Amino acid sequence: MPIAWPDGLCHQSESWGMVYNDRAFESELNNSQQIADMPGGYWEASLSFDTLVRGQERRLTSLLGRLRGRQETCQVPAVTRRRTDDIGAPVVVTASAMAYSLRLGGITPGLGFREGDYITVGGELLEVVEPVLADLAGEALVQVNRRLRLAHAAGTPVEYRNPYCVMRLAESRNPVSRRPMQSSVTLKFREAF
Repeated sequence: MPIAWPDGLCHQSESWGMVYNDRAFESELNNSQQIADMPGGYWEASLSFDTLVRGQERRLTSLLGRLRGRQETCQVPAVTRRRTDDIGAPVVVTASAMAYSLRLGGITPGLGFREGDYITVGGELLEVVEPVLADLAGEALVQVNRRLRLAHAAGTPVEYRNPYCVMRLAESRNPVSRRPMQSSVTLKFREAF
């Protein structure tokens, strides 16, 4: 079970991005390319904590202690993609493994997702790539940025207000720099699956 991100532990800057699992094949005869898209893309994140005061530093080093290097996982929040509005209580209707879309229900009719929204489904962080509104039945076919890893069961809740990604540290060494009254560190994470 992933460790919940500590309350009140906020970073000053972040870098998020996908690492896609694709391969390029180039012809030696005419330099034409073919790109093969394969499953296994994952998120990378780098979080910089530049001005940690004493209580925040304690929460951070405690989190690092619970993660024990790369052994455990945690729910890294995607704070720049949070939503504050209410579009209902989305749940999975159908979601097949290896698909680039999933059908969601429980959405208020006429409302939906914007392009670039992050959603978490069964611990898997996905980005909505096309805006979509729910139909009169409260359902919408949501296009996402990568293949689904799992066939999520019908009724699986969808987190859209506070999306997160289940990640582990990318490195086992994460020293915290300390100065009088404040500390700093940059942590690098990789999606765990």
